[in-house]
Amino acid sequence: MSLGVLQIRGEIVAEDWGYQTDLEVLDSLLNVDNKFIVDAGCGDGALCRHLASRGARVLGIEPDPKQAELNRKAPVVANVGFEQAGAGKIPVEPNSVDGVIFSYSLHHVYAPDFGKVFDEVSRIIRSTGFLCVVEPVANGSHQHVIELFHDETAVRLAAYIALANYPHKRFSQMREIYYDVDNTFDSFDSYASYYESKSFNNYSAEVRLPEVQRRFEACSNSHGSYTLTQPMRVNYYTQPKL
Repeated sequence: MSLGVLQIRGEIVAEDWGYQTDLEVLDSLLNVDNKFIVDAGCGDGALCRHLASRGARVLGIEPDPKQAELNRKAPVVANVGFEQAGAGKIPVEPNSVDGVIFSYSLHHVYAPDFGKVFDEVSRIIRSTGFLCVVEPVANGSHQHVIELFHDETAVRLAAYIALANYPHKRFSQMREIYYDVDNTFDSFDSYASYYESKSFNNYSAEVRLPEVQRRFEACSNSHGSYTLTQPMRVNYYTQPKL
């Protein structure tokens, strides 16, 4: 693991973990064994299943009705449950959760609802709990391609500002970690098909525009495939102020 830190006047303000996968970062950062975790905006539940394999009991909540229905029909996995719900109303008891994770999901929260969402996190989290927010940064070769048909620069910035306005005031400790994820595709068709398959997709025509293909193919690697780099950020909060 490549580790580095950004310091200002001797105070560590950010950590650089180099090239990692999302799961490598979470495994290094979190101890979830025998803990109850809420995965907020769980998508297809892949992270829920991974956390369960590490000993956690996991509730995955997903507001999108199409994806939530797919989750309900998926094969049952021990210690994993799914509910159709948004992060502003999580169906668990107060002070019952050891950790809340937003993985690639906080920027999908409607900006006026951020306060409600973090109120809900404060309601459900235990005094020993944590909040972990994993967000893509609008930079890098991945951004250079996807911004042509699905530009999330503004909503990602809004989510980052929300972190400064809410969790920073509700937790005593925070770590900010940056790392890079490489995503490799065999062809432009496989890249386009990947995004066309998403349940939130509404840009089937735009993803195959010639300029998208041109930028994608500029990311060719020495193995005959294409690698797009996605810079990532984790904000990890502990010691809730209850």
